[in-house]
Amino acid sequence: MEKGRNRWGEEKVKAMKCGHCKNETTVERRRYHYTECGLDNIYLEDIEVRVCPVCGTESPRIPSITRLHDAIGRAIASQNVPLSGQEVRYLRKHLGLKAYEWAEYLRIDATTLSRWENGEQQIGTQSEALIRLLYFWMLFKKRDLPLPDDVHETIASVVMERRADVPAVLVNPRHPVGYSYHSRSELACA
Repeated sequence: MEKGRNRWGEEKVKAMKCGHCKNETTVERRRYHYTECGLDNIYLEDIEVRVCPVCGTESPRIPSITRLHDAIGRAIASQNVPLSGQEVRYLRKHLGLKAYEWAEYLRIDATTLSRWENGEQQIGTQSEALIRLLYFWMLFKKRDLPLPDDVHETIASVVMERRADVPAVLVNPRHPVGYSYHSRSELACA
């Protein structure tokens, strides 16, 4: 329901319709699995979600999506496990770069980048460190902010051992400066 005021100053509530079946939606405040960002391991905490009781369509209401996507990018680039192809693609797209532009920065061929992003080829440790460092540098430059002093420590601490239990990231869109890592099963069932 959208709230507003009519011409007499009285509060009015407007029912929101489902974009798919046009039925009236309900509003829930809860955790939301945010796959729309292109990653399958991102969850948003305490967010308003419009749900259609007829067709099941869910639609999140995300405050300050730019800040949210910055937090997701920082969480991905800071995590202590190797990057997945999806994550490399997210970082590139979040910076607004085309594949050939990102490949030029990384000094690789665009086909190599494509194989990384599609999970067809593992990323080498030096390339992964460069991806993370470039991401932080370009993001903070774009936002006209100083690069944090501990970025190099964050990148150096990454464990390059491939693991099956890639962490899920939990972000509160109302306070996206912080984020936390959890097991996917822990967030999926909560």
